[in-house]
Amino acid sequence: MKTSVITFSRNDGYKEKERFAIHLKTLLETFDEVNYVDWNSPTHSFLYEVMDLIPKTGRLKHFVIPPSVHQMYSEQIPDFPKCFVPIAFNLALRRTDADWVVATTTDNIPPTKEELLNLINSGDNNTFYTISRREIDYNETLRNSNNLDEYRKFLSQTTEPRFFHAKVTPNDNYSLINCCGDFQLAPREIWWKIRGFEENMFYNCFVDTNVQKKAALSGCKLQAVFDIPMYHMSHDNILPQAHTTKLHEAADKKPPRYNDALDWVEFFQETRNNNNWGLGDVEIEFEVV
Repeated sequence: MKTSVITFSRNDGYKEKERFAIHLKTLLETFDEVNYVDWNSPTHSFLYEVMDLIPKTGRLKHFVIPPSVHQMYSEQIPDFPKCFVPIAFNLALRRTDADWVVATTTDNIPPTKEELLNLINSGDNNTFYTISRREIDYNETLRNSNNLDEYRKFLSQTTEPRFFHAKVTPNDNYSLINCCGDFQLAPREIWWKIRGFEENMFYNCFVDTNVQKKAALSGCKLQAVFDIPMYHMSHDNILPQAHTTKLHEAADKKPPRYNDALDWVEFFQETRNNNNWGLGDVEIEFEVV
């Protein structure tokens, strides 16, 4: 059984390279394959900023979406975001042969390999899982960056599950936890059955909840997981308020635009992705690190 994880970012000065390196190093310890999608970095991929800080395993697939491709979308879509989450995830989903696939974000430290495999082996192939994150201090994590194995053992013994449920619409039965997009796990067959993330969700918010509704509409069970630790590194030392909003304000010099929750969570009933979701009809090059 092969496990894979997909993560994405861009080299715009917002995320510290040390944070990114911790994220990648722990992903490489947990997963058989790591897919990193760099979207629209102005000069060069963020991966090249941390290349000397991560192990060279031959298991990291590096995709680059350059500014020229991003510009084509921007010319057609008003207020197109600097980093487009659905296609960033989907293009890697289309190109992995792993049995189980996780979509996650670059602020996180995953469960250990043993913890992940225990969940998969005790679960079933018709369930879409989301793991609730536990908050940890980034500065403390940084101080332990040279001893991450022991630090993760310490965290597993000292952190508590985070039971933070959320509803974004009155009939939202899909946001089983707050920030459900931080760690979404399913068999590859489910991701393909639902055609990944909705590629017409151009803006902020609800992309993660929508994909869980897609799984439910396709006859899959949804399950939130609280007893397996997955950690979110804090942003207290960077931005004191909601970092996604502040990121877009800093990048665009104007308030962010949001997806319509009623449209995508309340009223949504079927995918709007076609058979070429994830740029399936485009040859995408990648390098292996």
